[in-house]
Amino acid sequence: MSYVINGTKSVTPEKRQRVLDIIEKTGYQPNIVAKTLRTKKSNSVGVLAEDILGFSTARIINGISEYMENTDYHILLNDLRMLDSLYDKYDQIIHQKDKINKALSFLIHGAKVDAVIYVGMFDRDVSGIIPNINKPVIVAYSTSKDAHTGFVTYDNEVVSEEMIDYLLGAGHSRIAVITGTMNTPPVQLRFKGIYKALDRAGLKLDESLVKIGDWGRDSGYNCTKELLSGNALPTAIFAMNDFMAIGAMDAIREAGLRVPQDISVTGFDNRSVADIVYPRLTTAEIDLKAIGFTAAEMVASRLANIGQDTHERRIIIPSNIILRDSV
Repeated sequence: MSYVINGTKSVTPEKRQRVLDIIEKTGYQPNIVAKTLRTKKSNSVGVLAEDILGFSTARIINGISEYMENTDYHILLNDLRMLDSLYDKYDQIIHQKDKINKALSFLIHGAKVDAVIYVGMFDRDVSGIIPNINKPVIVAYSTSKDAHTGFVTYDNEVVSEEMIDYLLGAGHSRIAVITGTMNTPPVQLRFKGIYKALDRAGLKLDESLVKIGDWGRDSGYNCTKELLSGNALPTAIFAMNDFMAIGAMDAIREAGLRVPQDISVTGFDNRSVADIVYPRLTTAEIDLKAIGFTAAEMVASRLANIGQDTHERRIIIPSNIILRDSV
């Protein structure tokens, strides 16, 4: 029977059909544990998610699953449930190292996975967090400088530069920025893109038009109230996420002004709410599913070429500007 199931030895068509008939009638399933012990391979990939409730996680895992379902590998998901302890605490991941290592130990020694995909819920550097387990490790959405890992993420700087280019092309030169939590990698990288686009256009960012938010809708509202109390109004606002952009739109309407006729507004992330609010929000979309799909592809490549040191370590997935009605 094992020759037919595994295709490890040629059998006559008649014998093969008899075996297949028996399998169908009895509902036979191969003993995966026994096979793992025999071959030293589990044909499984561990997916270690910081938190499945993180906004990006589900679509990343969906991409991983889509790729893996067309391979001989299946995935084992371990949810670290770190959203409450790590929300907006970008520099605190190091304090979760023991928890991460315990989960990795289970996947490697207990579940005997052949590789691991680590799914971050923030786009931050996780260098030094994941030890060298002598098996393929790919980080999705976050980044790592560790030589034993690869990573797949998106480019905050490039897509922010593209958003400012779009606003400049729409005739805006007085552009306000509502940031997320300062001193975090996304904010720093998005500022680099903003400065680059403005500099190319021969413009400077007016610091009076920069307001510090905290990623929440209320902070977008409060920051915009401050902007509207200034001497010269911006003609456009780039909020660094969709929730703050929607808060900005609330404040603009409350002041008796219109979006986009008086002030244009853009967001970031393309959350589902961006297509529901009025006017519908122009925003940047991270291709989360492609990040997961590519991370799985990288793992599969490493598993197929164990021992080779020619693998790409860093893949950046392009993002998109979703044009709607708020500009």
